[in-house]
Amino acid sequence: MEKLEYFTIMPQLKQFYGKTVTKDTVFDEKTENGQVTQHFEDLTLTTKILKEVEMDDDHPYGVKEETTITIKVPENTILIWDENEGFIVPQTQMTTLEELKRTIDDIDGIYKG
Repeated sequence: MEKLEYFTIMPQLKQFYGKTVTKDTVFDEKTENGQVTQHFEDLTLTTKILKEVEMDDDHPYGVKEETTITIKVPENTILIWDENEGFIVPQTQMTTLEELKRTIDDIDGIYKG
């Protein structure tokens, strides 16, 4: 039997702006359109959303949304910046390029060893 090779699923390499938060992290942010403002302190992300849609030919109803969302996160949580939603907790595992390189080196060592 000929020697078999190892294959790996190619990771998505798109980079995202974000930050790793700690108990000392404090910030205030707002989206460019001003509809979302956020405050982070004591490992709590508070997001306030204020969106208004005026009645016109395309929108038969005027809508005003005022929402406050509060999320308590564990220390060292990665928050990712979204232009429309502000900072969000990603729904997929995130890592830095440095951590990814270390993982690849570790895996490479295991399978070559």
